[in-house]
Order: sequence, then C-alpha cells, then structure tokens
Amino acid sequence: MVTLQVRKNVLKVAAGLSLAAFLFAGNLRAATFIPVLNGDFALGQWYFDGEESSLNGNMFLNVAPAVRFSNKFAVVPNITTNYRGTRSAEELAGGNTLFQDTWENGINVKAVHNLGARWKLRENMGYRIKWFRETTDESYGNGLYDYNIANVGLELQRNFKTGYVALGYDFSFLQFPNYESLESSQSSDLSREYAGSNVLDADVHLVNLRAGAPFFWGIKNGIQIYYSPRMYDSQTVVLNSGLLSSEKRQDDYIGTTVSMERSYKTSPKSNLSPMIFFSHAELDSNQNHYDAGQTYFASDFYSYKQNQIGAQLSFSLARTPAGPQVFSVGYSYSKRDYANRVTQNLDATYTSDKLYVKETNVSLGYSYPLARSLRLSINATFGRSRSNNDYEASYAYNFSNSNYLFGFHYEY
Repeated sequence: MVTLQVRKNVLKVAAGLSLAAFLFAGNLRAATFIPVLNGDFALGQWYFDGEESSLNGNMFLNVAPAVRFSNKFAVVPNITTNYRGTRSAEELAGGNTLFQDTWENGINVKAVHNLGARWKLRENMGYRIKWFRETTDESYGNGLYDYNIANVGLELQRNFKTGYVALGYDFSFLQFPNYESLESSQSSDLSREYAGSNVLDADVHLVNLRAGAPFFWGIKNGIQIYYSPRMYDSQTVVLNSGLLSSEKRQDDYIGTTVSMERSYKTSPKSNLSPMIFFSHAELDSNQNHYDAGQTYFASDFYSYKQNQIGAQLSFSLARTPAGPQVFSVGYSYSKRDYANRVTQNLDATYTSDKLYVKETNVSLGYSYPLARSLRLSINATFGRSRSNNDYEASYAYNFSNSNYLFGFHYEY
C-alpha cells in the first residue's frame, strides 16, 4: 500500500509539472518546430567463445520533433527504437545472462526552461520496454527477463562563465511482467531469494550531481556523483534457515565517474581528441543467498565494489565537403570484487575464495561521409570476461565475445 501511494503521488507531481509547463509555455502560434532524426543500420557477425553466428543486423532510430515556444521554454519529445541482433551478456538478476538478441523501445518528453541567464530547469517523463530472447525460437514479449520501466525526473542546472553544476532527481518503477520463479523451476541453483512472482519488480530512486569545467592545458574535466536506492516490491530477505523473512530487499548504489578530454588541432584539416575516464561504484544490499541444492547460506551475497578505467581516441580528417573521416579506438577495463560471495568449483561445491570478475573491452571504429547527413560506418568490438569462479550453470562469468558491423549512420 505504501509503495502504491508513493507511485500515485509521483504521478500526480509529474502531471502537475507537465501542466504547469504548458501553461507557462506562451503563445502556441509562435512555436518553432525543430525536427531531429538520426539512426544507424548495420550488418555483421558475432563470435562467442569460438562460435560464429550467421549475418545479423543492428538497428537504431531516434526521432525528436522538438518544439520551441520561446527563448525561455521548449518541449522535446523523443521516440527511440533499438534492435541488437548481436549476442550480448547483461546483468539482470545477480549475474550475467546471455541473450541472442534484444529489442528496446521508448518514448520520453522533456521540458526545458531557461530561468534567466544562468539557471536552467529540465523536467522529463518517459516509458521504456525491453525484450530479451535467450534462444532464437522465443517470441518477442515472452522472455523471462523482459522488463518495462516508467520514470519521471527533474534537474536544475547552474551555469558559470566556464562551467556548470547540475543536480537532478529521477524516480522509476521497474517491472518484469513475465518473471515468475517457482520452487520447482527457478534458477538452476535453487536460490530461495528468487522464489515467487514479481521478485524483480522495484522502485528506483536516483539522485545525480554533475559538474563540468575547463582544467589546465585546455583539458575539459567532468565529474558525476550518484546515489540510487532500489526498493523491491515483493522480494523478501532470505534467512540462514532457508526461510523467507518479512523484510523486503533494498539495494543502495553509490558511485562516481571522472573524465578528462582535450581536442588538438594537428593540421588545418585534422583533429585529434583523446579522452580518459575513471569510475568507482559500490552496491550495498541487505539480501542474502540460500542455495537449496547445496544447503548453503551466504550473507551479504550481492554487495560489491567495482573500479573501471578507460580511454577513447578519435582522429578526424576533413577531405570532402560532406565532412571529415573519423577513426576511433577505445579501451576499458573493470574489476568487481564481491564482499561475501565465494567461488564454486565445477561440481557446484563452494570454496573459501571471494569472487571477482574482470572485464576487458576494445573497440575500433571508422566512418566516411557519403553526404552531409549520411555516413558509412565500420565498427568492431572485442570483449572478455574472466573470473575465479568455475561453476556457470546459473550465471556466465568466463567468456569472450566479439563482433564486427558495417552499415550507415543518418542524421537530419
């Protein structure tokens, strides 16, 4: 009842903000329409631990028919669809699950207010749905991990002469309509915490602080700090007896990302842009784990700390009136250390070693302008996940995943 009331209150506030935005929009007849359209279409193959796929396609389309009512107010609707035909691994319930393909669709409306010379206010409402297929014979909309998420948010930004600071809050409710884990047919390790229906549904709060300013030697510096508690609607905390308590699960995410980038004019027609970043994230969860198959209990099973470093290098060379050729290379490395989750041997027996997961990704890209709005693009990614865990019937820890794609990018 409390959760339902919170959702109703949030929706009332969101409706009020939207109504107020349009009331203060000014004269509709003076509105200026600014249509924006961009999309990608690519074909390619993925390679997973030596297994080669047939030719698959990736497609992304974004439509944003912005409406500017005045210099102080604008509304930006946004409609997106994103299909990924290349195989991927995503973390949705405590570990990586492998999917053949995914399809995501969303709609969002953002209102932007200029409150004087230095202040800006943004409100947004949105809804997204994502479909996952674990096998090619599944139909869209029936996947176990399909989810939908509705959100409302608010952000206030203060601009300075050479930088900015923005503080935002976002509220979402996340639902997995097809997920139901029965005692007899749940995960292969019989995790008691996922027994039942609606156990992945949650209310998600996000407080976000962003700032950007120039650094020394012309370097642009950016920082983001966030705090995000997630309250689960139906998932209760498991006890060391294997029984479920009345206490609901709550996960608290906290993290920060720092980035630095600079652009160098290497010649009258070429430009080099390096960027580096570092991020730290922590998850603190009150949920435990009970493996009924092994009659094994582990407290604080989902908590972890994770560090990630990365770099991106882009080189643009202008040789045609349509725009520059762009070459890019990227690299990232992350390591996640679990607070109390231990590894398992191939026979599923538990050890005393704490679990860690290391992920490495390399990306290569090239694009060539065919016209002012159309570019030819070629991209390749190489990823590897390694862990000290041998048992992988529940989650994927050790795998290599790469793909190449060639296609077109359109922007209007």
